[in-house]
Amino acid sequence: MHPILGAPRRLKTFALTWPAVGAALGILPLLWAGGALQDWWAAAIWGEVLALPMLASSYVCRAAPIARAGAGRVFLTVGTAAVLTTAAWLELGRWWFRAVAPLAPSPYERYAQITPPAAVGVALAFVAMSAINYAIAAADERQAAVARALEAEISAREAELRALRSQVDPHFLFNCLHSISALIASDPVTARWMCLELAEFFRESLRAGGQPRVPMTTEVALVRRYLEIERRRFGPRLDVAVTVASDAERALVPPLLLQPLAENAVRHGIATLVDGGRVTIDVARTGERIDMRVENPYDADGRRPGTHVGLTNVRARLDATYGSRASLTLDEGQDRFRAAISIPMEEGV
Repeated sequence: MHPILGAPRRLKTFALTWPAVGAALGILPLLWAGGALQDWWAAAIWGEVLALPMLASSYVCRAAPIARAGAGRVFLTVGTAAVLTTAAWLELGRWWFRAVAPLAPSPYERYAQITPPAAVGVALAFVAMSAINYAIAAADERQAAVARALEAEISAREAELRALRSQVDPHFLFNCLHSISALIASDPVTARWMCLELAEFFRESLRAGGQPRVPMTTEVALVRRYLEIERRRFGPRLDVAVTVASDAERALVPPLLLQPLAENAVRHGIATLVDGGRVTIDVARTGERIDMRVENPYDADGRRPGTHVGLTNVRARLDATYGSRASLTLDEGQDRFRAAISIPMEEGV
């Protein structure tokens, strides 16, 4: 694609500036040679014809790109093209001025005096246009390089997010199977119910996990379903309080972002307490940000050692999705643990 004809802004700039430049290339040599001012139109038309070879200079520059051709080749190629363009234009002028001599006699009469300044002018104009084409090519190459780098970064982040999402389900499945195995002998009915609910949860989580963002209502519904499964295991030991502000319900969030935090609260919090406790989940909107908080009590002496896969995964997903615009804050008190997420507000329909 031509760098000027294929770019509307550049084409508009060329269309606005070239008429004056082309006319000057024809009229100034005429005046310098002492031609009649009233014959300016013949010289102006002659100059305007140069628009075609000036645009064609782009192909000359492509034949000798600065990045791959040496300086000698560039000067030879552009110089040769400038000489050939000048010669062809001067010969065209001879025929043109002869044809319009009855209406504008002075250009043809003083053609010999017009030739030297006209030749210098068109040669310099061709060289200048070639320099502009080289500058445009360099700018386009930089822009293409930036676009390729951005595309590569986006692809890498998408691959990272897919990998991180793929870790959520196996990690959760492992913990749920561990819970089910503990109930098979003591409460087979509840264990069977948990298997059915687990299958339904995974069906919904897979549907949500295939999207880059889900509404907050969908995300909270998945967390509620997970906590309901765990309540069958813990019974009255597990109490749940979920609060979502009305102005945050339409917020878009990465899928399965809260679930690892809720799982962490149950496995490393409620499970360590003989009497259990309450898992509190609050979602609120503060200006143009969404704040999510998961809080739970725990017994410091009875906490199980963990791999921290869930929390590490959440932090990595936030970084891959939002960069420095999101945060995960962990507050480990004497008997309570709090995980707080803050992300930019993205509203869905």
